Amino acid sequence: MKFSVLALAGLGVAMLTTGCSKEDRALAEERPVQPARVERQPVEPPLTATEVPVPGDLPAFVVTGPLGACPRMVFLHGMCGHGLGYVQAFARAAREHGGVLGLQGDVPCGADRVFSKYSPDVDEQDGRIRNALAACGGEAEDLMVIGYSQGAYLAERLAERWPERYSRLVLLGAPTTPSAARLRGIRGAVMISGELDATYRMKEGASGLLAAKIPAVYREMPGAHHGALPDAERVMDEALDWLDANARPRP
Repeated sequence: MKFSVLALAGLGVAMLTTGCSKEDRALAEERPVQPARVERQPVEPPLTATEVPVPGDLPAFVVTGPLGACPRMVFLHGMCGHGLGYVQAFARAAREHGGVLGLQGDVPCGADRVFSKYSPDVDEQDGRIRNALAACGGEAEDLMVIGYSQGAYLAERLAERWPERYSRLVLLGAPTTPSAARLRGIRGAVMISGELDATYRMKEGASGLLAAKIPAVYREMPGAHHGALPDAERVMDEALDWLDANARPRP
């Protein structure tokens, strides 16, 4: 049976006026137990890529960081590609390393406008990245950029121009050998090639950065052709872990 605080108080007064034992008086003086304070645990958003509207541009695909934070990474897909499948493929690794925003290309590759490529104007692409991050409440500062094929080429040019903004790179299957001269201001880079792609470019890119005292490493994806990203969670998690552990400190 449940008693209210007022009922218990009334019971205590009655006991005291009629004479009662020490145990009875102690019971009458007992204060109601305060309810335990339950700390609300933050709930993680679903582990999926969602479409985020970007004013004046195509939507971006976003896997949020811990507790729904705006991403700290940007993914740039290859020529006539589509970023959604890639960011979905390593969604868990992306979440654990701050989230990822997949920027769509701004030049359609067909009448259906499903697949796209990036225009070569680096200022234009920088503005699109900043606007897309702003749309989800973030800002372009000390970002990690993951670029595949044409996206790797663009990521290299972005980091050359604004190394403080695009400070760490994961470059996959770049169409040209990444240049240490262009990337002298970055904090670190991981160069990745498919085993069945032109591996020499990414190997030479990593060697050149190391010779210039820029933290870099080469990784290879067994059995992978150009554009493929097999075992994406493992490959990206290892690349991002390496950068976390080996990139130069932020200025």
